[in-house]
Amino acid sequence: MNVYRAAAGHVRLLLAVTALGVVVTIAFERQFGHSVIPFVATSILLIVLNFRMGRFMCPRCGSNLFLRKGWAWPWPNKVCSQCGLDLEKP
Repeated sequence: MNVYRAAAGHVRLLLAVTALGVVVTIAFERQFGHSVIPFVATSILLIVLNFRMGRFMCPRCGSNLFLRKGWAWPWPNKVCSQCGLDLEKP
C-alpha cells in the first residue's frame, strides 16, 4: 500500500469515528438525558487518532502529506508539495 492510500484511509477512519460519535451521542441523550460524556469520549478518541497524521510523510523528501505551503488540510496531497513526487503510485 502506498503512503497516499494509507493517509486517505486514515482520513476515512476519522470521518467514521466522528459519525459514530454523533450517533452515540444522540442515542445516549435520548436514553439518559443530557450528558457530555459521549461527546468528551469521542473528542478524546479523535485527538488520540490525530497523532497518527504526523507519520504520513513523502518517501523522497519527508514532507507531511497533509501540509501545503505551511497550511494543514483535511485531505492528503496526491503530489508532494515539496519535491513533486506522485504519491498515488506504489
